[in-house]
Amino acid sequence: MSNILNFETHNGQQKGILTMYLLYSLQKKPKSGYEIISEIKEKTEGTWVPSKGTIYPLLRQLEKGGLIKVKTTEKRSKNIFKITPKGKKIILNTKKQGESMMKKFMKFRNLIIDMIEEDSEVLSTMMQIQNSVFMSYKGKKNEVIKILRRCSSELQKEVN
Repeated sequence: MSNILNFETHNGQQKGILTMYLLYSLQKKPKSGYEIISEIKEKTEGTWVPSKGTIYPLLRQLEKGGLIKVKTTEKRSKNIFKITPKGKKIILNTKKQGESMMKKFMKFRNLIIDMIEEDSEVLSTMMQIQNSVFMSYKGKKNEVIKILRRCSSELQKEVN
């Protein structure tokens, strides 16, 4: 059974969302484990701060699998991790699966909406719009932005 927060790699292996985010983050720029923890804290607005005991074993596992490597060891034994071509291939494959991953995530999100909102129609519609934007913006970014700004403007007028 497939876990909703797992991603399938090119060879059929399952990788968790944190593992995939580590690869994605290191693709953008080589960094230390501490920098990754800080980045996740910032991206989740402090809601989730993975511990060193979570991040470093994953980094070692990725290194063992040849997906990342230690670029340099700075002063005070600070390791800087860098993604390898093998790791980049996994990220590329994951991006190719974007549409199916988003559909999977939308189903999961619908469960949460159901649990927290008595009248989930507004939230559900908002999520459908978000999903439509995600699925259609490629190559049409400017048009999608215009539509969203018009929608936002109309909502502001109605609320005020």
